[in-house]
Amino acid sequence: MKPRNACAIPWMMASAVLGVALLSCAEDSSGVTGSGGATGETAARVLPGLGFVASSFGFHYPDDAAAGIEGFDLDGRASRTDSPGAGECAHDDWTGPNEEPGIDYGFLAIIDNEAQREDGKYVFGGFHEGQLVDGVIGGAVKNGSMTILLQIEGLDDPQNDDDVRVQIYSSEDSPALGTDNSVLLGATLSIHPDSRFHSGEVQGTVVDGVLTAGPIDLLFPIDIMIVRDELLVHDSWLRVELFDDGFQGTVSGYWDVANIRDIIGVPTTDNGNAANFTIEQFDAAMAELADGDYDAGLCSSFSTMFRIAGVQAFIVSDSLHGGMGGSGGSGGGGAVATPLDQCVNDPDQAALDALATDELSGPAIVGMIAGDCPLSACTAELGVVLSDGSEAARNALGDCIASCISEQTGLSTACTGCYGSIAACSTAFCVAPCLPPNSGSQECANCALENCIDVNACTGLY
Repeated sequence: MKPRNACAIPWMMASAVLGVALLSCAEDSSGVTGSGGATGETAARVLPGLGFVASSFGFHYPDDAAAGIEGFDLDGRASRTDSPGAGECAHDDWTGPNEEPGIDYGFLAIIDNEAQREDGKYVFGGFHEGQLVDGVIGGAVKNGSMTILLQIEGLDDPQNDDDVRVQIYSSEDSPALGTDNSVLLGATLSIHPDSRFHSGEVQGTVVDGVLTAGPIDLLFPIDIMIVRDELLVHDSWLRVELFDDGFQGTVSGYWDVANIRDIIGVPTTDNGNAANFTIEQFDAAMAELADGDYDAGLCSSFSTMFRIAGVQAFIVSDSLHGGMGGSGGSGGGGAVATPLDQCVNDPDQAALDALATDELSGPAIVGMIAGDCPLSACTAELGVVLSDGSEAARNALGDCIASCISEQTGLSTACTGCYGSIAACSTAFCVAPCLPPNSGSQECANCALENCIDVNACTGLY
């Protein structure tokens, strides 16, 4: 998760600022009323604190469970199969790396189940690492089927802080992906419009760079191939290590058997038995091995551990954009004079339409190309801006980026000049407020709008 070269940190932060600017994510960027014009819409609000988007998600596969699992004692008990306590199903808890008792990960009994079919295949082999269920869940957080956002507020020291606030959201947006299918840093994503898919805010602590927070109930809408449902993990705890540009760790909580059946059991057995088991085998294993939510002699959930990792992102509260000025007025936003509607013409509109895909709009693709150009085509100009920052240096970098975008898209340099200008300006003025751990902060998001052109008014596309 570390940058590859000295230019990477400043440029990735500037690129992130560009992403926010393209969506007019400052709180006060409504359009200025011109003669006969109307005030623009209220802009989307960047959530305060640090934002992240999940880059991977799936079951936690311990290297050696017998040597200890770094999980949580979710129920406050050290359970044993041979002596179950009152109000619990018979099962063995795990121990931690330092022999801490009571670590709950009941679903590992399904993942490690060695029952075999007549053809020698494992009945529950679809839950093994890299197999069907793991692959489908892992792909869902990248392709927009189950986008997960993490927001941390009040982080004063990324190494040690005894009071931070944590909230987890779903999003209808898809993360931006690189050519290697990795989730890109610095994207802007909106929280889900349905507040049911927003967790409550919980208190957390950071010790030696590791964030721990909970308990928290997580509800994610999922639309994965043959499954359209909601995934619920309740009474969860989060433990993740924080890096300069992301995080990595686990989420532990209780996953209801009924929910597992709806999401995995029924769809896979109804569609060619893709995961090897029959629904009867599935139901029998669930009844035998579930270890949570005891009621009348039965347990109705599994303690489960998911691995999760993510990269920094800007998280916004809605998708409204800053308004354009009316006739004779000017677009709201930055402190620099802004040319208007440079991309609003037939040739540029045709070029944007040609770029668009089913997943991404033309302007979104241009924004991604703008993020690549400084390191792919303009490294010399970028280096000068990072050491100089003068108007001449900014203009040279902006012109280089504009030419790079035009060569790849067919857009006019008047249009791509808007992207080049905001990218060069944010590189010069916004590196300091946007360096980790502040990449997702409101100060970072507002920096470009305070110092640079209003890119939305310049392009006329938003």
